[in-house]
Amino acid sequence: MEKDSIFIERLVQPFNKKERLLAFYKSQKFVDCTFRINGMEVKAHKLILACSSPVFEKMLYGDMAQDEIVICDISLQEFNQVLDHIYTENIDIYSVANAWSLFYIANKYMLKDLLHVCLTYVRNNLTMSSLVLSYEYADMFDLLDIKKKCFNDMINYVDGVFFSEYHMKPSTLCDILQTVCLGHDQFSLLANTINWCMVECDLREIPIWPQNIVNILEEENILHFFSKNCCDKVFCSDEITSRTLPLVYELLELPKDPDSSTHHERTPKTCKIRKEFKIACRLDLLHGEEFVSNFKVSRSMILFGVLVNTQIEPPQISRENYKGSVSVRICEHNARRDIVVARRIEDFIPYRSDLYVSFTNPAILEPNVLYDLRISNTNLDIDNGTASLHFYYMSDKLVGENKNDVITFNEDNGSIIKGISFYPA
Repeated sequence: MEKDSIFIERLVQPFNKKERLLAFYKSQKFVDCTFRINGMEVKAHKLILACSSPVFEKMLYGDMAQDEIVICDISLQEFNQVLDHIYTENIDIYSVANAWSLFYIANKYMLKDLLHVCLTYVRNNLTMSSLVLSYEYADMFDLLDIKKKCFNDMINYVDGVFFSEYHMKPSTLCDILQTVCLGHDQFSLLANTINWCMVECDLREIPIWPQNIVNILEEENILHFFSKNCCDKVFCSDEITSRTLPLVYELLELPKDPDSSTHHERTPKTCKIRKEFKIACRLDLLHGEEFVSNFKVSRSMILFGVLVNTQIEPPQISRENYKGSVSVRICEHNARRDIVVARRIEDFIPYRSDLYVSFTNPAILEPNVLYDLRISNTNLDIDNGTASLHFYYMSDKLVGENKNDVITFNEDNGSIIKGISFYPA
């Protein structure tokens, strides 16, 4: 009987060494060291920690070793995540911000395996909400590849960077402006920078007054990125901005190049282009009539702009351009309300060409929702304003740099949508 009971006891106990270590940790059996974090105690085994980290070895077995260690710069939840990794070699990371917090701990205690896991997670899960955060962490820890990747994406999707809820450091803002100002719409950049200053005032616990905003712009050496004529065309969405602009105007200089602030919209390299197969048909859209494309996104996504093909020249027209307009708007399927402010371009538009139309504000879209992308064309050189366009059979998917970032179109009779600029939210 005694031998049988011993055999049964061994069967129910874990045989795998990792499982036994985890069982000791969970049951707190034989624990011999204590960490105190925010008034809470976490117990573990000295030998296990020392085997995992030379820093823990010094802390627990060195000349200044202690049985109780107070930790002030790490949260209880994240320290427990790290202990789980030490005992099991597995870890559940739930966000990029969490990955960077764990990376900080892994770097502090020289946990090389965890360092690699955290950086791999960051590289594979960058979104607009975590882009600037990751850039600043990569800069702090001198991680050149991640820093370069994040900075390139910040420059290419700069409107989304300001649209994000994360508040960047002044030095990061200057890095962006130094690169972007020469080739981007300075008017929107100045408006976004003033909005950034409002949040900065709040963080510094000073009133959000125009003079305080100007003081921050001067203190952080930001004003030299802009010229006087930026103030003339900035859209003032609030009273603070409208009262701040005259003060900013007095401090700015006129541009050295009179055309330096002119912004000609061109197709950005971030625009993902659909594969084009053949012409499906020619269709005449009446004045005000919309082409509607149904599409879905695979995850939360930010859309920045759309590439569309322009009209076919009418018979007996020799001009290369026409005076007209293109309007783009996004709404949920069969809904009237636009998700973002519709964008309308009125200009001389080239025939048989591609035209990139950026949204005034980026559009945030969610998965499992069917959306309508609605496009209308007008040709003012023709009496009835009819727009004749070639519709093309094209690939029904656009895939981002991450293969999980997918836009799927539902178009049976061709499309005029050549590409979309997007980034995971």
